[in-house]
Amino acid sequence: MAEDMTVGRAATGSGPGPEAAGGTARGPGAAIRAAGSLGPWGPTPADEIARRVKKVQENLERAGIDLAIIVQNADLYYLTGTIQQGQLLLPAHGEPLFLVRKDLGRAREESPLANIAGIASFKELPAAVAGFGVAPTAVLGMELDVMPVNVFRRYEPLFAQATIRDCSMAIRDSRSVKSEHELGIMADAAVIADLAVKTASEVLREGMTEVELSARCETTMRLAGHQGLVRFRSFNQEWAYSHIYAGPSAAVPSFGDTPLGGPGVSAAVAQGSGWRPIGRGEPVVVDLVCCAGGYCVDQTRILCLGPLPADLREAYGACVEAQDILKQTSRTGVACGEIYQRVVDRVAELGYADKFMGAPRNQMPYIAHGLGLEIDEPPYITRGSAAQLQTDQTFACEPKLVFPGRGVVGIENTWRVTPLGLTSITISEEGIIEL
Repeated sequence: MAEDMTVGRAATGSGPGPEAAGGTARGPGAAIRAAGSLGPWGPTPADEIARRVKKVQENLERAGIDLAIIVQNADLYYLTGTIQQGQLLLPAHGEPLFLVRKDLGRAREESPLANIAGIASFKELPAAVAGFGVAPTAVLGMELDVMPVNVFRRYEPLFAQATIRDCSMAIRDSRSVKSEHELGIMADAAVIADLAVKTASEVLREGMTEVELSARCETTMRLAGHQGLVRFRSFNQEWAYSHIYAGPSAAVPSFGDTPLGGPGVSAAVAQGSGWRPIGRGEPVVVDLVCCAGGYCVDQTRILCLGPLPADLREAYGACVEAQDILKQTSRTGVACGEIYQRVVDRVAELGYADKFMGAPRNQMPYIAHGLGLEIDEPPYITRGSAAQLQTDQTFACEPKLVFPGRGVVGIENTWRVTPLGLTSITISEEGIIEL
């Protein structure tokens, strides 16, 4: 286990800037606030969009799909550079056509695609698809993992002779492998997340409510360029971009497919910070998802007013050891299930099996989730997964231990996969921050 796991208040007041973190001088801070409507991160370069289109087309061809009709916001942004409402017609071969209902002018301003046109009615789609030389009996792809049934039913009669298949993994597999352009934006997001950790260490006081501390951190991130929302693909999953809770509140379980929940400000939200005042000697969980320029990073740090109790400090050390095992094991080509098993076996040896990744009866069967444009992307380092890590995939690993009635300890960082191992995208100092 780590021998020195404590970071003082003063130690968090400094850290590398965007350049040192792998980002660029384009963000965050005053340059962001002075930038134009697209901010310092846009528009997406034409060659970047072309690379993405080509990769997804290769995946469509392998899946036997002649043409995909893409409508989901994150997927549209990935392939067009805009989320204006419409349908992207993406053939397995040839140039795509983006048919926009709202707003056509903005789509043309933001997207480098050559073929962008207006559309007023679903009834125009069959002719547009036929214009690609696609037969009425072709195999069409749609994002059936997220498309509501009632929306799908509107497309069905338009393509009654076609076979419609789910094309979501053809897109998501491509999205999971990040380009240098995307990694640079994620590095900028990591700088913003670090600013919020520093804010927490500077303003945390006994008696401050969880909501107040959360609001202070969120304000820091928004002023530095946080986009204000976190995209979650899975059905009925939602996420407040800061989950900050202390002591028993952090151990309150909830509905989400995540190890922690928190009380939230009401049952209508049922997650995140609550109204409880923060006391001395209890772990304060600062779990931040920073999304900037479209891309997310996820990190968790533990703060405490005064020293953390010895048993919780030891448990924190077990989480650090779990992260170290992940770092030693993970590289291109390693099966996700193998990494998972090595970590959970060691956690069990240390005596924390019943507390790992959730409260009893609420434990999650994963230790890491991919992220990028959405907070839940491949890869998933989960029980039994045969999927192998790919170079330049990104994921957040979050070994956490839950002690009902007392609190939570753990650590989380966002990582980049390389053939030689992992490199960290998040930059905040590790260790318990005792104030």
